[in-house]
Amino acid sequence: MSNCELFYIKFSDDLPDTQDYMKQVKVILEYYTELLTSANPLDNKMLVLLGITTYSYKRLLELVDHELFNTISGRSIVRTLIEDCIMMKYLLKHEASHSDIWTEYQYYGIGQYKLIVERYRQSDKELPNSHVAYNYIDILVGEYKNKEFIDMDTTYFDKQNIRGKAISVNEKELFDFYYDYDSAFEHGLWGAIRESSLIKCNTPSHQYHCVPDIENNQKLNSVWYDCVKVMNKTLGILEDVFGLPPHLSKGVKEYEQ
Repeated sequence: MSNCELFYIKFSDDLPDTQDYMKQVKVILEYYTELLTSANPLDNKMLVLLGITTYSYKRLLELVDHELFNTISGRSIVRTLIEDCIMMKYLLKHEASHSDIWTEYQYYGIGQYKLIVERYRQSDKELPNSHVAYNYIDILVGEYKNKEFIDMDTTYFDKQNIRGKAISVNEKELFDFYYDYDSAFEHGLWGAIRESSLIKCNTPSHQYHCVPDIENNQKLNSVWYDCVKVMNKTLGILEDVFGLPPHLSKGVKEYEQ
């Protein structure tokens, strides 16, 4: 009949100036965006690489703006940054073996959108309050090509999963030590549930059972430094391909630990 004595782990939430880092990343992306629009507006390769990097940047903005450093959502953001980085390196490595890997990559993703829209249309359902804007994504599917000529590929891009892609571009460490762990949170596996959503009772007579953390006391270790590490890797890919004035890259590299 005794009460539970609950305890949770307190992780440090001390961080450097995250806003300053984000400003420096934005300056770099402004440089590349100006380069794209002024010198290479129809360069598919640059559009894809800069588009992927910008997507990573926007995920990182969500992390900073909403202070998600110690949250479950923060781990989803790390996972996205890692996958984006690996994909960029993979596309570059296999560019020579494809006639136009950059267009292939774009239409692979658009094909996924087409599949979603076609499922919706064939169901004859109305979902007016859905977060999926079916009519809008249908327009995106047919933006440059008649959607009848777009394939719907349900396999991995280039028939290889993310682990295989990571190995092929010498980033297996990112997969082994980070991506696989963060995927557990993305898929709601028990390890992630135990770490984030259950706290321990320290009362011996209760046999040290777990209690759901509905008060949200258990925070997770911060993802900030891993995000900086992967974002800098991603920016480094752009620098290797398109170049970058040294004073722009110096600022972001100082934030790595």
